[in-house]
Amino acid sequence: MSPRKYDLGRRRDSSDATREKILEATRALFGGRGDLDGFSMEAVAAKAGVARMTVYNQFHSQGLLLEALADHLATRAGMPRIAEAFQEPRPDEALRKFVATFVTLWASDRVVLRRLRAMGVLVPSLYRKVRDRDEWRREAARNLVARIGIPAAAERASDPNWPVDLLTSATSFETFDALCDDRRPAPVVAHLLSEEIVRRWGLAPPDRRARGLDPSRTSRSRRRPG
Repeated sequence: MSPRKYDLGRRRDSSDATREKILEATRALFGGRGDLDGFSMEAVAAKAGVARMTVYNQFHSQGLLLEALADHLATRAGMPRIAEAFQEPRPDEALRKFVATFVTLWASDRVVLRRLRAMGVLVPSLYRKVRDRDEWRREAARNLVARIGIPAAAERASDPNWPVDLLTSATSFETFDALCDDRRPAPVVAHLLSEEIVRRWGLAPPDRRARGLDPSRTSRSRRRPG
């Protein structure tokens, strides 16, 4: 093995570890107490225990750092598993997986995501990606609605966009943030939202509609590892 290739791999591992450390420091700053007036590349560097130029070399700007943080949070929360919703043959289960994926994301770092989204609204010059990410979610909802099909009688409104709007709203951070509390933990919120849409659209098989689901049982099962 060439020593040069070995050194290159070692430098790449070191760079990845540094990047992870910086992203976790940024997440800690966003999730901490107080306002974000003091947020800066310098503050991130101090929190991560690296030089300021190391942060700039990795991310180049605050905007790109925040964009990378959003991607980091999504990956940590299992967002790539959204593909399972589109691979699921049963329409009702596809919808449940779709809703659960976004609820899991929002619950994974609630305070950080709330502040990150707020910054996208209040300081768009710093972070412009909130609207883009919401549009991506809407497009995903549109694709899922088209894939699973909805009986014509399930939505009697004349607005053909209503099913997509409903699913987009049900999977938004704002809906999750309004519903999730001590009485309704995240798995229960996911259950309530998905079952309401499944029922409204008539997607569940007759035997499942007759039995229903126990939200507390769903919550317990979601907490099991694996």
